[in-house]
Amino acid sequence: MDNQVFGKTLLTITSSAFLVFGVANAGSFAADKWLFPAQEFGSNTYIGTTDVSNMELTDARLLFTGKVESWRSTAELMVTYQDVTASYPLDNAKILLDETVASAQTGAQNDFVFELPEDTTRTFLERQFPVAVFSAADITLINEKLELALQSGQAMSRVTISDDTLGVSYETVSETSWSHSFTSSGAQEVVKALSDYKIEAGTQFSFLDFINEMQPADVTDEDLTEIASVIYASVLKTNFLVDERSIGAAVPTSIPLGQEAAINRNLGIDFVFTNVNASAFNLQLSADGTRLTSKIAGMPFVNTYEILTGSEQELEPRLIRQFSAFVSSGRVVEEEGSEGVIVEVTRAIKSDGKELEVEVVSTDFYPPVHRIEVYPLTKAEAPAPVANPDGTITNPDGTITHPDGTIKNPDGTIVIPLPLPTTPPSTDPVIDTDLDGIPDDEEKDPEYDKGGNQIDP
Repeated sequence: MDNQVFGKTLLTITSSAFLVFGVANAGSFAADKWLFPAQEFGSNTYIGTTDVSNMELTDARLLFTGKVESWRSTAELMVTYQDVTASYPLDNAKILLDETVASAQTGAQNDFVFELPEDTTRTFLERQFPVAVFSAADITLINEKLELALQSGQAMSRVTISDDTLGVSYETVSETSWSHSFTSSGAQEVVKALSDYKIEAGTQFSFLDFINEMQPADVTDEDLTEIASVIYASVLKTNFLVDERSIGAAVPTSIPLGQEAAINRNLGIDFVFTNVNASAFNLQLSADGTRLTSKIAGMPFVNTYEILTGSEQELEPRLIRQFSAFVSSGRVVEEEGSEGVIVEVTRAIKSDGKELEVEVVSTDFYPPVHRIEVYPLTKAEAPAPVANPDGTITNPDGTITHPDGTIKNPDGTIVIPLPLPTTPPSTDPVIDTDLDGIPDDEEKDPEYDKGGNQIDP
């Protein structure tokens, strides 16, 4: 009896234990599933370029943990300030994985959350772009831009920091000045309109469009050419892009060689350039007395741009002789003529006084203007030979006859005169119309005696 009671009691206790264990596990499962479910991303969810669809948040974090170091060793962040681009050191860059996973939206494209130390950014800016003075506010703003640029998690990220949100002070980055020769009253009006003209970031400036919109009262193309040329010379000392520029037909007298930017409104000849930077610049023109000055002001460039004009190759004009019935004697000079020239313009890009690159800007060619002389139509007498002090004679054809009778060209080569042509004997048949045996062209005139009678031969 006792054994039966013991057995039942043991069975009851064992069953109860299994029941309690089962209920406890079921409750835990139910609590995990319904009361405290594990967080999971839905379909079409990306963080950076990685697909985390239907993945739990903890698993996603573990997935990225292994990729952080490999990303840091291969990723590049290229930072551009004005005219220079430098690589930012990512050794101290942090990817905040907890914040990245927690802020990710399911079913969407999400970015990483990065953290860059401001001290690293400050040191980077001072070393790479020493010409600019960045305030504490500038450094904070730049640091945020760099963090945003890294968000996509790409192997290569690029960011331009030199936009107009920075507080970097403007300074004159380029200046050109020379004497002008304005002949029209409207020239000063154009200069005044460009005394403080803002060239926005990434915009193109057309000189003709500006003039057509302004409609100055009275200005010549020659004066407009001087104004456009002084601006062109200043633009060459920046990293601006010259889109369109031409030169005139003759060598300029008031503009330095290699710096002309011709304007012709009738032909549509324009001067066009583009500000390729992310910041604006101010064009400042002035004409004080006879001096025309062009300045460009903005955030300073890292590099310097120096314009070099190569050696000039002069081209001699030719003499052109013309004949006219309106010239009775002597000669009339219709065109005095002038020399032409070829000049090459290059630009040297320097950093800290060291030459980085030399590029060809243009090769300007001004053809010579030939001298034109007009002579009368009557045939002039051939010039006589000229006796020289050394005993030689200069002939009208340019050859020189020496005392020994030798005829030479001006370069010293001997002239061998060709023999005079001989008339070959006639091959025409002999004609004898009177059959006297003597050809007609050889018969003598008849002879007569004192009485007038012909004497027979």
